[in-house]
Amino acid sequence: MSARDHYGDGVWYDAEYVHMRADIPYYERVARETDGTILELACGTGRLTFPMASAGAEVLGIDIASPMIERAHAKRAELPGDVQRRVAFRVGDMRKIRIGRKFDAVVLAFNTLMHMIEDDDLVAALETAREHLAVDGRFHFDLHTPYPKLPDRDPDARYDPQQMIDPRTGDRYVVSENHDYDARRQLNTMSFFYRRADANGEPHGPEERADLTLRVLFPRELDYFLRQTGFEVVGDFDDFERSVPFSGRGGRRVVIAKKR
Repeated sequence: MSARDHYGDGVWYDAEYVHMRADIPYYERVARETDGTILELACGTGRLTFPMASAGAEVLGIDIASPMIERAHAKRAELPGDVQRRVAFRVGDMRKIRIGRKFDAVVLAFNTLMHMIEDDDLVAALETAREHLAVDGRFHFDLHTPYPKLPDRDPDARYDPQQMIDPRTGDRYVVSENHDYDARRQLNTMSFFYRRADANGEPHGPEERADLTLRVLFPRELDYFLRQTGFEVVGDFDDFERSVPFSGRGGRRVVIAKKR
């Protein structure tokens, strides 16, 4: 089985996540409410950056993976001029980067905070968000919350198969996944498996694999780190519509925070 870098090819990443759209209207709403400047940490290929800019915000996207930023630049060049002027990208580590300006909002979407496996990394990422936030600004992020732990799975099985098209060759692939949860360390290693498929969608041939290890953050644990880094939660929800207060019963957690 050969290995893939999950963030090593921005074109492939876009094809794999083409179905991921549920959060776009929410971050467009954030952009309209902000009506100013946004710093998006871990922006990837601009999946949310461009909708926020189209909604009227000026957005600077930061990502540590240069292939993702390269893809974002290529997509930017295809946009109308007024949107292009509101978007910029930069390669940078959200644990360390200091831009030297304040923003009306900081966005950290799509479980990205869960990449901060070590406590020092988590604190550093939150401090970066706070450092770049204007006095009256808002920090918007979302992540998965477990309840009370992830379900046990057969390690040799493949779950949630979906089809994708290789954007370069047009070949069809079946993408499935599994995970291995280390309860003691609160680390969930997601494994994505890729096999070519025939015209009927049946997989065949060798399998490729990409692993992604994420830190599982329980609600009180995250609350503690937010307080320690100078944040106060002012909005906490189970859904992107902000219609259900956060329950802690697993699933999406959507947070709005401000400086304390």
